[in-house]
Parts: sequence; C-alpha cells; structure tokens
Amino acid sequence: MARRNRDLSPDPQGRYRPYLGWKLGEDGKKRQHRFNLGTDRKEAEHRLAKIRQLYDENCRVVGEDLWSPLALSYAEEIAKGRRQITYFPPPPELCIEDPETDYAQMIQVDRDRFPSLDLVPSDPALYAESVRRGQRGVVESRLRELEAEMRELGALASKRSLPENLIPGSLHEALDAYGAHDVPTANTRVGSGELSPYGRLRLARIKRFKREHEDVPLHSLDRDRCSAMVAHWRARPVGARGATSRDNARHHVGELMRFFRWLDTTDKFHWRMPRGLEGVKRKIPKSDADRKKAVISKVVYSPEQLAVISKHATPIERLLLYVGLNCAMGAAELGRLTAQDILLDHEHEYADRLHFESTDQDGFIRFLRPKTEVFGEWVLWPETIRMIRWGLERSRRIGSDLLLVSERGMPWYREHATNAQYHFANAWTRLLNRVRKSDPEFPILPFGTLRDTVPDLFRHTESDELATICLAHGQPFHGDNLLECYGNRPYGRLHEAIRRSHAHFSPVFAVAPDDPIEEVKQYLPVAVREKVRALIAEGKKAPTIAKECGVSPMTVYREMGRYDY
Repeated sequence: MARRNRDLSPDPQGRYRPYLGWKLGEDGKKRQHRFNLGTDRKEAEHRLAKIRQLYDENCRVVGEDLWSPLALSYAEEIAKGRRQITYFPPPPELCIEDPETDYAQMIQVDRDRFPSLDLVPSDPALYAESVRRGQRGVVESRLRELEAEMRELGALASKRSLPENLIPGSLHEALDAYGAHDVPTANTRVGSGELSPYGRLRLARIKRFKREHEDVPLHSLDRDRCSAMVAHWRARPVGARGATSRDNARHHVGELMRFFRWLDTTDKFHWRMPRGLEGVKRKIPKSDADRKKAVISKVVYSPEQLAVISKHATPIERLLLYVGLNCAMGAAELGRLTAQDILLDHEHEYADRLHFESTDQDGFIRFLRPKTEVFGEWVLWPETIRMIRWGLERSRRIGSDLLLVSERGMPWYREHATNAQYHFANAWTRLLNRVRKSDPEFPILPFGTLRDTVPDLFRHTESDELATICLAHGQPFHGDNLLECYGNRPYGRLHEAIRRSHAHFSPVFAVAPDDPIEEVKQYLPVAVREKVRALIAEGKKAPTIAKECGVSPMTVYREMGRYDY
C-alpha cells in the first residue's frame, strides 16, 4: 500500500509527526494524513505500529488504499495515546430500530472490522440491555439491514454472532472480590479468625494491582490483556524504592495467576480463563546485577564487625545478637520464642542416635518455624545460654512467656501490625547509630543479615546441607513425637558445626563486659569513653582529659567514680 515509509524522527519542536495513509480532501483529491504522536519516541513507535495495523484493517474493509472517516477518527484517538476507544450509542437516525436494540450489534460490527481496536461501550447498562434484546430477537433480515446501513458509512460487517454471555463487572471490582473472598479463606489464623501476616501481604499485592492496572470491563480481559498484565510484573516495574526485586516480581506474577484462576472458577462474574493463558511466560528474567549476586556470597558482618556491634549493645540488644547469630533466626522466629522452646541444663535425649556428645550442661532451642512449620533445633553457645537465662528471668518479672517483650509486656513481634517486625528493625537501627557515633564509616546492614551469618559460614566451611538445616528450611513437620523430627536429617552434625563456629565468633564474646547483663546507662560513645578511660589510667587530671576528649569535667569524674583506677 502506498504510504511514506521512513525512519521515525522528531521535528524541530521534538514532536513525532509521521505521514501514514491517504484521505480525501475537501477538494476531492487524495492526500496523505499526518499524525501527531507526541514527544516520547518509545510511545510514538508503539502508537505508530497500532495505527499501521488499523490502516491495514481499514483498507481490507473499504477495498482501497484510503482512510474511511470512521477508521481515521479511531486512528486519531490512538495517536493521542488512547488504549481503549469508547464507543458511544448511535444517534436514533442511524439505527434500524433504536439504540437499545442496535448498540451491541454496531459495536460487534466494528470489533469484527477492526480487531486490533479495544472498543468499549460508554454506557454498560445500555450495552447490556442491547445484548439481551439482540439475543432474543436478532434475525437475518435485521442483520442484512444493519450491514446495508454500515456500508453507507463505509463499513463492511462480518456475520459473526453476538457474545453468548454478558460478563458483568470490572477488573478492580473482581480484584476487590478476590481480596474479600480468597485471601481470608486461605490466610486466616485458626481459632482467632484474624488475617495472618502473609494474608496482609497478599492484600498489599492486590492493592498494587489496582494501582498499576487500568480498571477495564471484564469482557475485555482477554488473553492479550492478561498476558500484558503478567508481562508488566515480569519487567520488574520501578516503584518508590527503585526497580522491583526479582523475588517480589515473581510473587506478584504468582498472585496474578492465582487471581485469574479464582476468577475463572467463581460464578459471580461469569468470566472464563482465555485458552492458552496458563502457558504464558512467567519466569522473571535475570538482570546483570542478579547474575553478579549469584556468584557472590551474601553480604554479612565479619566477626570483628559483630564484635564492634556487641561492644555497643545493651543487655537486651546483646540477647538479640547472640540468639539471632547462634540459631540463624530473624525477627519472625526470635519474636515468637517462648520459655517452652528453650531447654537449659539439658542432656540431649537422642544424642547417641544423632552421633554427637551431650551433657547436662548443654542448652538447646527447639522451634517450628511459624510460616512453614519446619522443625529446627540448635545447640547453644555458653554465652548465649547466659544471656537467655537473663532474658527468661526478665520475661518472668514482666509477666510474659515470650523471650523478647517490652518492659510493658508488649511482644517485640507484633503479629497484627502491618510491619510486624518494626520493633526489631528500630532496635537494630538504634544500636547501629550508636556504633556510627564512634565510627562514622561503619557499614549499615539490615537486621536480616544476622540470620544469614552462620549459614553463610557453613556454606564455606561445612556444607550446603548444614546451612539449609541451620536455616530450618525443608519439609513441614507433621509427626506425633520428637523422634520423628530428626528423621534422616543430621542434626548431630549441625550441633557439632555450631560448636566449632564458636571459635570463629570469639571476638564477639571477648569484647563483652565482665557482666554482660549489667544495665549501665552510657552517656558517651564507646570510642570516646575508651579514650577517657585510657587517659585516666595514664594519671592525667580531669580538666585536661575533658579538654582533650571534648567532654565536661563532670563526665570525666563520673567515669573515675565507676572504676577503681
């Protein structure tokens, strides 16, 4: 077909204004039509491709290389960036019967002629009534009359039948119904009737779907549109915190497919999953950064860096540090530990079966991970045992069975909060802020890296299997007795590996005060306090020390009073 075919390039104002197709001017002469596609090249290329496809369909309908007025009006809508073309009810003078009877048929005619367009009715109620009337009373003579009328407008209608079923509702309405039905059904805690943290996470995804995807009628939710929705998340869209992570994108794609399956099975909307949708590509492509991460170990604190953190810790923070490190636990596990999960002065009852030595001086934590119900068991280091004894005594004084609670008895892990682990994150941030007062260049890593520290060590010094067991990854436990927990998993080797790792982390314990559970209010950064103490030990006077360290003389006298120099 005759058309200008040259590279898309902007005009002096930065606009993309290509010529495409022929039209009849007022003088009856054919001229090429020029479209204004905006200033964004990528969007302009997309719009131009859509207009070319529409022009090819138009030429097949009218039988010559010429825009029909109706198709050209649609093309101008595409040039403006319209993804959908709103189809308004026809005026009475263009109807064979009336708009209530002809509306759905006329939309179907244009959908047949221009399959690349997404035509949606401007009045869904009128369209629904028109479909019902058409299903009841359309006969061949009416269709022939309608086709004749369309020919006068430059159309040539096909004879494809009207839609078999009306699909009510919109995408956002269906997402709301999905969140109200499927999420509570699958993610409500037994007994309490409250939504689980994972259920709240799923609701957050549904909220993002509504924000990222246009609210379209469900009858237009075909395979191409569903595939485009999946492709949007596979492309890892950029949000307020940057590009979506690969794992997060994978979870959103999975949630979206779960939504499509639910929508296919519910009778509320009469929508059916398009053929071939299950085969759409879902795997999230790896970026260059992802490939680099795959060959680099996890970023965790070294024993020397953990020692610096331990030196600045209060007793409750030291408890958090020791248990999280010893047992590879994060906030969700630490925040749910109770006295029943902890065994102190306990000789392991299956030590012989597990092929490791155990005495009545040992301590263990046994725990089912709440989300996966995978069993985990960890032998405790002596320093961890001492901090846990203090933590349990503190909890008994407060009146709680949980190991980690506030002084008012509130759990550190808030099950029903939007961000259940915020108390852990805040405590970790406060601790690192104190460290940075002494060392402004000290690296900041999230609290979750503490859980990865020992498993990362095991991957290098022991085996991937022990790293996995240490993280309590695996199959859920459904047994009736403790012996069934061990099965074929080498917990004895894990306990021996944890004992060997104690030497690796010895700097962490070496810097702890003689009484690691003593509550002492500290007014100075550790680096400044150590400098003050060193100068006191040298015998310098308080005013001299105060001037050299940038503190008040009273601060120096207070330090002198704490220690016998």
